[in-house]
Amino acid sequence: MGQNRRRWAWLGAVLLVVGAPTGWYFGGGYDRWQDGRSLQGLCGGAVDTAEVKDLLGGAGRLRGYEISPEGWLANCGLTAPDRSGTLSVDVAWDVPRAYDAMFELRRTRAVRSEGVPVVPVGAGWAGVMSARGDDDRADLVLALSCTGKQADRQLIVSLTADPARDHGGSKDDLASAEQRARLGRIGARTAQRANDIWGCGAPLGGRIEQLPGRADVVTAQPGRANGTCAGVAGQVRESPADGTAPVEDRAVLMPDDPRAVGLRLSAYYPPFAYRARDGVGLDRGSTGPGVDGSPSWATAKCPGGTAVYLGNRLEPTNASARDAFAAFARHSAERHGCSAPALP
Repeated sequence: MGQNRRRWAWLGAVLLVVGAPTGWYFGGGYDRWQDGRSLQGLCGGAVDTAEVKDLLGGAGRLRGYEISPEGWLANCGLTAPDRSGTLSVDVAWDVPRAYDAMFELRRTRAVRSEGVPVVPVGAGWAGVMSARGDDDRADLVLALSCTGKQADRQLIVSLTADPARDHGGSKDDLASAEQRARLGRIGARTAQRANDIWGCGAPLGGRIEQLPGRADVVTAQPGRANGTCAGVAGQVRESPADGTAPVEDRAVLMPDDPRAVGLRLSAYYPPFAYRARDGVGLDRGSTGPGVDGSPSWATAKCPGGTAVYLGNRLEPTNASARDAFAAFARHSAERHGCSAPALP
């Protein structure tokens, strides 16, 4: 009888030794351990993961991974495996990153042809977020103007968020004001860390409590515009205006068909200005305006460099189009503390 007890005790001990790790493994303990390790030091320590889980679904796992920088200072991503949501983050100096950032904002041409405007991040941040029509994802770009030893350089932080989809098919999309503000805060905290890590020494913005979205890109009747189209006659489609936004958009609608765009205008400030001009094939000697889809352009001297204002003409050049372009460039330059634009 005593011998049987010893055998059972020995067997119980073996089961305990073997079973505990097995239960931990199959119970998700190993995955959670790996997830925790993967989130440590992401993007050189720049990523603040405090609100990422809420952005990507609010429940379940969160896993991080590094991507080969290849021209960036840091490039990494986070995913919610249980809900398929993703967030990618990269940090770079302006030279390799300005073009890529505009590409992510769906600007394969500097004057947007895809009809996806941007909205300002606000709160003192030099940044914009795409206002996509379907809100399936969002691209956020922040540009930090460095000081001290890094003066004349800019640090660009970009985030692309694709909201999580749960097993029932619903999506935590970025039409939600709460989600947009959350993405803005994640971007701002990441920029703060990157500013310290890479010694940029840039002045920073404040806490982001709200961030405009698709619903804030509005159609204004003649004489009623007070955003990026302020001062422009005619019916327009405009975004909120902010003197820190490095990219601004607006559209003038056709008088006989307010659903059609007659003229698209965009303003680009450093570090995106020269990338914008390169993107439409303009050299330093180019003059405007253009006709039948050709770009017209203007420049202004600003505290951080030269700004570029571009117009993509979708109808033959006329006086009202030239006036609209001039009004847009002047008001935008004033908001950003620039000189009067050199207009075509």
